[in-house]
Amino acid sequence: MGSHLVCLGVVVSLAAVGGCSSDPVPERDTTPVRTSYPAATAGGACVFFDYDAIEKAIGARFDVAAASQSAQTTTCVVQSDDADLPDLTLAISKTSADADVFKTDVMPDKGATAIKNLGLAAYQAPVAAAKDAGAGVEICWLTKDKRLMSLRFTGALDAPAPPKSFAGKLVALAKEVETAKAPKQP
Repeated sequence: MGSHLVCLGVVVSLAAVGGCSSDPVPERDTTPVRTSYPAATAGGACVFFDYDAIEKAIGARFDVAAASQSAQTTTCVVQSDDADLPDLTLAISKTSADADVFKTDVMPDKGATAIKNLGLAAYQAPVAAAKDAGAGVEICWLTKDKRLMSLRFTGALDAPAPPKSFAGKLVALAKEVETAKAPKQP
């Protein structure tokens, strides 16, 4: 912010030194220009997301991504730039757990359904609506390369819960995420 003010001050000073001119001031287009950067530009777990692939898989369009990292966990949240919800969150953590530990210690005892053909072990579970968020679905799985991955869709406030068929769409997206290759760091 400070560097912008300094730069603005220099521009204003230079304009004042230039004095008055009879040349007309060109009109400026003040219409904002919308740019759409790929989700991967946010870094973190966002490198595994592609807006078009998400829309194709689950039917929801997102165009804003934010990443975060804490210790060995990296996350990404995508949402629309004009609404906080719905959103889609991907969290990835390194783990030493095996499939048995995943099934006994990670998979919820109630409400979760095991998923076949996703990682070493996986489940899907409904996510109840909260005071500030709608209902959703979570897919969680243990990858063959010892990562714990969670993909969670949270619906808009007061929106109906996603239909049961939506979990299958989220599983298909989870399979794409698991097989996506992160770009090499420079």
